[in-house]
Amino acid sequence: MKKRILIHILILISISFVIGLMFAVANWDTLTFGSLAIYFLQVASGIFLILVPPIYFNIYWLIPKYLVRKQYIRFGLIMSVVIIGWGSVIAYIEPWMDHYWFNQPKEEKNIESGILIMVFIMLITTLLNLSYKWFFQLSKINKIENDRLHLELSLLKNQINPHFFFNTLNNLYALSLEKSDETPSVILKLSEMMRYTIYDCKASKVSIAGEVTYLDNFIALQKMRHHKRGIITFKKEIENESIQIAPMILIVFLENAFKHGFDLIEKNAFLNFELKTTEKELYLCIENNFNDTISQNQSGIGLENVKRRLSLIYPNAHSLGIIKKDNEFIVELKLNLE
Repeated sequence: MKKRILIHILILISISFVIGLMFAVANWDTLTFGSLAIYFLQVASGIFLILVPPIYFNIYWLIPKYLVRKQYIRFGLIMSVVIIGWGSVIAYIEPWMDHYWFNQPKEEKNIESGILIMVFIMLITTLLNLSYKWFFQLSKINKIENDRLHLELSLLKNQINPHFFFNTLNNLYALSLEKSDETPSVILKLSEMMRYTIYDCKASKVSIAGEVTYLDNFIALQKMRHHKRGIITFKKEIENESIQIAPMILIVFLENAFKHGFDLIEKNAFLNFELKTTEKELYLCIENNFNDTISQNQSGIGLENVKRRLSLIYPNAHSLGIIKKDNEFIVELKLNLE
């Protein structure tokens, strides 16, 4: 509190000095150190004794007690009394101070001018105070909203990762039952993928190169498991491997294609995965067939989470189409990377 009062006093003194200096410069021909001091004292006395009382009364009592609480009638009545009352005081005090304190020519009191000065002062201070409160409140709301979004995104990422590793460990379990020679390679790929999700994916954005490597490893694991069920293709065209995207978004669509396609079809399954990126846009297309005798209504938590993440990270900067056509699913995703 003491620090705030001191800051306010220093600011008012600085304002008084600047205005006094302006008066002094305007009368440069007769300027002396003594006249400069007089100008400063005249302005300072006017600010501290005439202007400060109604301004601080309005800011620290009238506005918070009545205007902020929407007691508009009481606020208007008290404001009117202050304007008329203190405007009359200004009309009497200001000429008296100038004449008896600073040897200025005696002026007649002008109540109308005093009231007009008070109207201007109270209007300006009210608008500035409300603008400051609005800006402060808006900043606070934005901070709370940003914190909430970061927390929500973190929770969504934590839901996606366990979901993926649950499926991958099932793949590894199936290979171990077959006593496959490829089991060590699978473990190594899984280790690389875990390192990527645990360390690299902590950032809000990652390079497309890291995501593509992750997708390559995932598809390699699936090919080992499903090599007798059908054909898996991954076509990619990456202009710049350093461009940044949100992590662990693309994998969800690929997971769902396997979950509702290869995992449920004994033979003649197919999955075509196409990924293209330019400096400004990412395009993903996944086509896969499915068994229409098995219900396809459950989309799982992964797809719902990725839709939510897209709406949070790329609002108005993405388009997602999911089409069910005959015995095929087609997913198309476009991301604006600018």
